[in-house]
Amino acid sequence: MPETDYYIHKTSILDLNTKVGKGSSIWHFCHISEGASIGENCSLGQNVFIGKNVKIGNGVKIQNNVSIFDG
Repeated sequence: MPETDYYIHKTSILDLNTKVGKGSSIWHFCHISEGASIGENCSLGQNVFIGKNVKIGNGVKIQNNVSIFDG
């Protein structure tokens, strides 16, 4: 597994063509969909779903069990 400048729990999934900013944390059972972008210093709680092409800014905290969809 390549070294990163963010934390991702081993149970989480990052699809192809996703971006995660420096200092961000992605916790248990998250799914970041293709084309999504997570800013710097973000925290995604357990079981968060980020839909295709969604853009999350810097310093955002998303609590457990939240789904964010494009459109």
